[in-house]
Amino acid sequence: MIWLHIIADLKWIDFSKINLDKNILKKLISELLKKYKLTELWNYYHTFWNNNEITCVVALAESHISIHSWPEKWYISLDIFVCNLWENNSLKAKKIYQELIDFFKPRNIEENFIERNS
Repeated sequence: MIWLHIIADLKWIDFSKINLDKNILKKLISELLKKYKLTELWNYYHTFWNNNEITCVVALAESHISIHSWPEKWYISLDIFVCNLWENNSLKAKKIYQELIDFFKPRNIEENFIERNS
């Protein structure tokens, strides 16, 4: 089975246009997990000194999603790994990734799609 691990640097994000706070991010991630039928086991969202500087880690039965923002650098680090022993969830990982790209609207993306084999 092939599992997809997506690691991306989202650059030149206009944080003034996305009103990012941990509750908005938590709702967005929760909706994506429900939409793509993934199982959330645990989550942690932490806001630093301003509402846009957020770290979140979401543990899934199928692996994880993590997002770290640095508004002062117009940057977000994104990590999505979705695996499953019984089905290939690569398409789900790509769709979640695309929806997050559509939400954050970076002007530049450096991305790595890593195929991991069981």
